[in-house]
Parts: sequence; C-alpha cells; structure tokens
Amino acid sequence: MFKDIISRKNIFILFMAILLLPLLFINVKNSHDWGGDFAMYIMQARNIVNGISQTEIPYIYNPENAVVGPPAYFIGFPLILSPVYAIFGNSIYAFTLCVSVFLFLVGLIMVMYLRQYFSNLIVFFLVLIVVYNPWTINMKMEIMSEFPFTFILLLLVYLFNKYPNKSLWLAMIVSVLMGFLISIRVIGIVFPIAVLLFTIYKIATGNRKKTISIYKYDLLIPFASILIFWLLNNLFFTVPQAKNGSYSDIWANGELFSTVLYNLGYYTEQFKYFFSPWGGDWNFLQLILKAIIFTFTIVGMLKQFTKKLELFDFIVVLYFGVLLTYPYHHSGIRFLFPIMPFLLIYLVKGLQSITIYESVNHTVKIVIMGSLVLVSYTTVLSHILRTQNQIIVGPQENTAIDAFKFINENTDANSVIMFAKPRVLALYTNRQSIADNNKSNTKETTKLIRKYDVDYILIQNELSRDAIKKYVGKQKNIVKVYWSNNKFKLYKIID
Repeated sequence: MFKDIISRKNIFILFMAILLLPLLFINVKNSHDWGGDFAMYIMQARNIVNGISQTEIPYIYNPENAVVGPPAYFIGFPLILSPVYAIFGNSIYAFTLCVSVFLFLVGLIMVMYLRQYFSNLIVFFLVLIVVYNPWTINMKMEIMSEFPFTFILLLLVYLFNKYPNKSLWLAMIVSVLMGFLISIRVIGIVFPIAVLLFTIYKIATGNRKKTISIYKYDLLIPFASILIFWLLNNLFFTVPQAKNGSYSDIWANGELFSTVLYNLGYYTEQFKYFFSPWGGDWNFLQLILKAIIFTFTIVGMLKQFTKKLELFDFIVVLYFGVLLTYPYHHSGIRFLFPIMPFLLIYLVKGLQSITIYESVNHTVKIVIMGSLVLVSYTTVLSHILRTQNQIIVGPQENTAIDAFKFINENTDANSVIMFAKPRVLALYTNRQSIADNNKSNTKETTKLIRKYDVDYILIQNELSRDAIKKYVGKQKNIVKVYWSNNKFKLYKIID
C-alpha cells in the first residue's frame, strides 16, 4: 500500500499540485468590474442560503431588452457559490478565491486526464500552458462559471475513459454530475448528446450484442442527466425563465450562414490570441507561436478524425457547432476555454505527426516548444502580479459605494430604479432595478418609466448611454437631480 502511495504516478500528481498552488493567490481580488452576471449569481446564491425562491430577485427583467440578462440563471453556479455566501457573505475576495480553487482543480484533472494520452513531460507543459496563460489568470478577476464548468466536464470525460464498464452506482453519479454540468452552463447539453452519439458509434463499429450489454448504462445516462437537470431547476429550485429565451432576439438579427462565417473567423482569432498575450520585447515570439500552434492543432484534428473517434471528438464537434451558430460575438476566450484541453490534444498529435529535424531528440523538441510558450507569458504575468491589488473600475470604487449607500439610506425599500447595470444595483441596494431602454426614442423611454413605475434614474458618466443622459437633461418636467457625486447622478421622477 505504501509503495502505491509513493508511486511515480502519484509523485508526479503531487508535484503538479504544488506547481498549481500559486493559482490560489494570484489575481484574487477584493473588487470586480461592472459585468452584471456575477451580481445575478450572487443574488441567487443569497436566495439559496436564505431559503428564498429564485423568483424573488430585485432585478426586473425587461423582455424588450433581454440581452441585459435573463430573469435568473440555471441553479448550478449559484449552488456552488451558496456555501461561500453562507460563510463569508457578499465577499468578492471569497468568491474570487472559490473561482481560483476551481482553476486549481481544472489543472489537477487535466493532469489525470492527459496522462492517458501523453508522457509526464508533455502533460507538464500542456497543463502549465493552459492554467498560467495570462488570459486564464485574467479570467479569475470575474466571478464566472467557466472554471467549475470546465472542471466537471473534464472530470466526466475522465470517468468515461477510466471506467468504460460502469456499475449502476457510477452511472448514477455520472448522471447527477452531468445534470449539474448543464445547470452550470446550458451549453453542457452537448455532453449527454455526445455520450449518446459516441455510444451509438461504438455499438455500430463493434460487436453489437456484446457492446450493448457493456454500454447499456451509457445509453441511459444522457436521459437520466436531462431528468436531473429538470429536477434541479424546476422541482428542487424554481428558476424563472423568459418565455422565448432571454437571447431569442439575438437569433433574429442575422442569417445563419453569415453568423457561422463570422464566428468561424472570430473563434479562430480567439484561439490564436490565447497563445499570443502581449509580450513587450517578446511580441515577435507570440506571432510565430500562434501561427505554429494553430496550424498543428488543425493538422492534429484532421489526423484524429481519420482514426477511431473518441468521446472528446464528439464533444468538440458539437460544442463548436453551438458556438458557430450562436450570434453572440463578445465572449472572447471564455467560451473556448472549456474545450481548450481537447484542442491541445490535437496540437500534440499534430506535432507528433510531422517529422522535423530527426536528429533532434523528441523530448528536446517538447522542452524547447513548451518553454518558448511559457517564456512568452512572463511579461504579462509580471504586470498582473504588480497590479493585482489595484481596485478594478466597478462597484467597489468609492464613488459607487457612496451612491449605493445614499440609495440604501434615502430611498424607499420598494423603489424602482433605472440604471445601466441593473443587476449590480439590485445586489448592492436590494432595490428593484431595471435597465434603461435600448432604444434612443424619448417616447419609448417615458413609456418604459410609466410601465414599470420607475421612481429614480441613476446615471453613471462612463456606463450610461448617451440617450438616457440626454433624456434626463431634456425632461426637466419629469425628472430632477436628487443626489450626485463625481461619477453618479440620481434623478427622481417627479411626474
């Protein structure tokens, strides 16, 4: 038993865990930007802790401006945040540390998963290239669901690879994890679909009777996971959803073909950017590396698709299918991050398929290539370390704190306030909050104010749109200045 504990395999995992520990301390913040998603997650976590329905959130969902955000998110990520909220309350530092823990776990599960394909040396570089990438480290500044989602996704793929012949108990655990995965990010639905297609593929390419007997649970798990997802978001928790989906208007803005073409170019560039953070004097290196990495990733993907397919191949194809058809163009690297480990498998396979400088040892090539990528990160990482204690422009700035304090102390608890970031305002003031109209029409803005009985309009110099600024400036018979500081003005509706 002792020999097993100190086995070479476990020593390497321990070694990598030690290398990943700094992730728990780098870029762990006390402040957050103005993005509204984090505020909604925290409000939902607060409701879980307080035993309040998910329908009772002070953010007012406006279906005519649905892109601001849905009435609520599925329950997965708020459930993850709820123990943190229960212990530390609304602490940005604690939530950021929670996100950092999941990035640490992403690194560990990558080690365990990738060792099924590559040597320890290759795994060493692949893991560090992903988790210490400056784009990844900067993602830790936001309380978002990418890292928990990626961890559970990789854990599930690892379990499917490690235990192809599942027991009933393992099948039940996998079903629950899969349902929870979809509850974190709805794009997780590609996983049960991938499992179903992969199982059918295995049955079709093997001894059908024997294969059906072996993989009988794999045929049932996808359906069980959908049931778990439904129970979590409809029975155990009632998560309100927009009638046609909060982003249904986005789908109506363009044709499918043009959307696919645009997204193909967009995500190609995002993948390249992942390996080309600004590097100061090292910029030349990024330009070379991103071209090499992209090229060999495509080569490896094509090579993989001509051989016996694996589960992750189905996941990548389905995941990309969703990304390419989804007409939202501001996700950056976040949407690609969950499948980055799979793309790096293609990269290594692509590099291994090309014979260059046969006299140079394969290990030497790996060390040189991996070291160049990691060295190219140094300039940005050093900048992140120097600035990680600075307050981010957002709700933790003094001007914002003053505005929220005034609203809490000088407005009625049932007040309705219009603001560019309604979910953030709702979190920090517990007032009913709605976004200003996404149309520039004065008549439509007045109609919106009347419809939702808006009592106040909060303007922030950098955040608020020009249309609403002009509105409060011209409609002096309707609004008057109630309070202001250097960045904020609170207008009271008087008519």
